[in-house]
Amino acid sequence: MISARAIAQDVVSPNPTTPAAQVQLGNTYLAQQNYSMAMTWFRKAADQGDAVGQNNIGWLYQNGFGVKQDYPEAMTWYRKSANQGYAAAQVNIGWLYHNGWGLTQDYAEAMTWYRKAANQGNAKAQTNIGWLYEKGLGVKQDYPEALTWYLEAADKGNAQAQNNVGFLYEKGLGVKQDYAEALAWYYRAADQGHAQAQTNLGVFYRNGFGDKQDYVQAMKWFRKAADQGDAKAQANIGWLYEHGMGVQPDCAEAATWYRRAADQGSPFGQTNLGALYQDGCGVNQDYAEAMTWYRKAADQNDAGAQNNIGWLYQNGFGVKRDYAEAMTWYRKAVEQGNALAQANLKTLTKDLQEDQTHGTTQNNGSVAATSDKGNAPRVIMPGGIHAPRAIYQPDPEYSEEARKANFTGEVLLSLVIGPDGQPRNIKVVVPLGEGLDEKAVDAVKTWKFEPATKDGKPVAVQIMIEINFNLYGLQVGRVEVVGDPQGVNSGSYLSPIVLEAGKCWSKLTEDKTHAPSIKQGQVTIQFVLNKDGRVGATEIASPSGDDLLDRGACDCVSPLKIDAPLPAGFKGKDFIVRMQLLYNIAAMSLTPGHAQIAVGGREQFYIEMPGIVSKTADWSVTGVGCTGATCGTVSPDGLYTAPDVLPRPPFIRVKGTLAGANPIAASAVVTLVEKH
Repeated sequence: MISARAIAQDVVSPNPTTPAAQVQLGNTYLAQQNYSMAMTWFRKAADQGDAVGQNNIGWLYQNGFGVKQDYPEAMTWYRKSANQGYAAAQVNIGWLYHNGWGLTQDYAEAMTWYRKAANQGNAKAQTNIGWLYEKGLGVKQDYPEALTWYLEAADKGNAQAQNNVGFLYEKGLGVKQDYAEALAWYYRAADQGHAQAQTNLGVFYRNGFGDKQDYVQAMKWFRKAADQGDAKAQANIGWLYEHGMGVQPDCAEAATWYRRAADQGSPFGQTNLGALYQDGCGVNQDYAEAMTWYRKAADQNDAGAQNNIGWLYQNGFGVKRDYAEAMTWYRKAVEQGNALAQANLKTLTKDLQEDQTHGTTQNNGSVAATSDKGNAPRVIMPGGIHAPRAIYQPDPEYSEEARKANFTGEVLLSLVIGPDGQPRNIKVVVPLGEGLDEKAVDAVKTWKFEPATKDGKPVAVQIMIEINFNLYGLQVGRVEVVGDPQGVNSGSYLSPIVLEAGKCWSKLTEDKTHAPSIKQGQVTIQFVLNKDGRVGATEIASPSGDDLLDRGACDCVSPLKIDAPLPAGFKGKDFIVRMQLLYNIAAMSLTPGHAQIAVGGREQFYIEMPGIVSKTADWSVTGVGCTGATCGTVSPDGLYTAPDVLPRPPFIRVKGTLAGANPIAASAVVTLVEKH
């Protein structure tokens, strides 16, 4: 942090003699990027013992402006200034310790220097102290304490502190989660030109947090931040163009923005740019180029990129087909809770097992239900017992109730595997409902196991098995009304055409010229419902990249009609519907998918759908060994708080449901553990 000193004179002498005037002239040269002359005048002031000049010399050495970058030399000058009590220099010393530049990283020492400056009312120091408390660096993590320090600085107009206060309110850290309050703080920082806050505002408007969803406003704020080089904002602009949110869909424009973000190392930008190359959307299709960008993002542990690398290896696109390599990448993504990778892994595992059983190659475009074949039974056996291994495990059927409700999730079963390898005493530990518990039990009854052994002899053991139910193939995803007025039950009104569109869309799998096979993606159709209930003005809001599927989607929607008048709330208004049609990807899942939470602990759950992550849903929590609050509680925005006493069995289910024209629900099994 460089500092200037205000002086009374309006005009600085070309050869000033006072330290204040010398610093002022140095700053004039600095603004002209004439670093050597800036250094000359800062040194003249420093030679007279001026703390500001000393600090500014340190800043030039820290950043390598006009001199070779030299952190120890920067520290030397900062200390000269700080020893005179100059707050800006004290902050700069703290920053060197904070980042470990030129010395061993030491958060406690950074805190010491920040406090010296903060005691003088320095807002940047107060902000940095808040950051250390927020992240638990050098101190015990303490969100309320972080908020206290951020507010001190924010009240002085510090934009970074204002943005950070907004973040705490957004996430509900140290305060009750409040999107409206977060939005207000982001605005304060954004109005000062703070790029991160501008990006945060864009995200809020894109997702409808704290205000109505508004893609035009989102684009406005993303552009302000992008103009300052903010990579996250640039990637989000690309996403809006790719999906036609607030703008006309334009893959070429999306590629331009994704590339700007990707060149700055943004994994989101890199993954999405790779996807455009993979699909040939806005750029020439190039699997090798797609792989290049996926690998850059995967090197930063981006789960989406890891999944996509697996997909390229699975299908031999741009690389030699390698199922083992595909599974390796899928597993990396699954470890981070990526639902699509989990589905891909299970589908690939199933296909390979069928190949081994039948001696044929099969590509399933639709998987009704799968079990964790690659990992089941997921159990560690004590006492030197070798775990049993499933050698025959047909998939369970999907219940009609669950299929109609688009319901997904896991059933956790307890069973005994006898010395003969037969499953016995099968019990549902964590039920899923909608007829899926019975389907899971019926399927496992038919499984055959290689029995567990101890000292080479078969023994009976009790194990847990998780049966995962997911719907794939062609299905209807999210359905929304653009500008849906309050108090209008548009979901009930739209249900008939959602049902008919889904039936038509599913039939496309019967025509092999249309079947997406193992491809995965989505197409979003936007249309107007006329006063007589007929569909009109149908258009592709977000194309899939497959012309046959896009045309098929339009053909499914265009002839539809509702035999009922428009809801009263839409009189005189266009009834614009946006319908998402999916192929081979889950309509919805919960993140995290397999949480382990200590008693009294908390975990934020999210609804994850293609193109959106949200906390907005109807949330609930249930358990077999608990009722009501003894299972824990979940807030209206998905924040789960575990009970203080461990239930028996120590499993509960968190469920999120999206209401509307196409109700979708998903759930996740949570394992509760004692505190360590």
